[in-house]
Amino acid sequence: MIKVWDLFTRLSHWLAVFLVISAWLSANYGDAEFKWHSWNGYALFILVLSRIVWGVVGSNSARFSNFVKSPFAVFSYLVAMIKGKEPSYLGHNPAGGWMVVMLLLVLLLQTITGMFSSDDILAEGPFAYAVSAKVVSRMNAMHHLGFDLLLILVAFHIIAVLYHQLFKKEKLIEAMFTGRKSALMSLIDESFKFRPFYYALIVVIMVTSGFFLALNNWF
Repeated sequence: MIKVWDLFTRLSHWLAVFLVISAWLSANYGDAEFKWHSWNGYALFILVLSRIVWGVVGSNSARFSNFVKSPFAVFSYLVAMIKGKEPSYLGHNPAGGWMVVMLLLVLLLQTITGMFSSDDILAEGPFAYAVSAKVVSRMNAMHHLGFDLLLILVAFHIIAVLYHQLFKKEKLIEAMFTGRKSALMSLIDESFKFRPFYYALIVVIMVTSGFFLALNNWF
């Protein structure tokens, strides 16, 4: 068993799952003024932005430079997967790496558009008043479209994880809890360098501080 995922990478993954579900529930049940939904959005924005920063300065396995491959590499991997001959990776495979990027970007889009949206009745994002009604309308449309896109990406993500979990016998779900994966002998020499968890806390604190300073300035 080899350590692959640091604590912050794992926490950010499961917290994102929780916050997306919570945001959906709060948007559809018992939150007429969208207060809980808004706080879910703020938390998700901070989490996603922190994960993006971590993808630049964090542990090797969490860095985009480690798992974001060229379109040709992704295509070659998918062709090999169809043939049942795809290579194994300790971290994200080329297709999984791009899925991470797309999920982060769509979640970032959701949180930003939400902060510029309004239902013209009770709920209004903190920055909606600063833009025109036309922009608010576009943000509303993008916010709803973004959620549909998110559902599609999540569905593909779950299918891919189940494929590797059930057919390839790669314990990806367990790895996202424990941080460790069993590796083939050919991958044993591959290793990652990990940042201490307090580095991630510093990133989160800086992102959170910047965000709430922005909120206060706009207000």
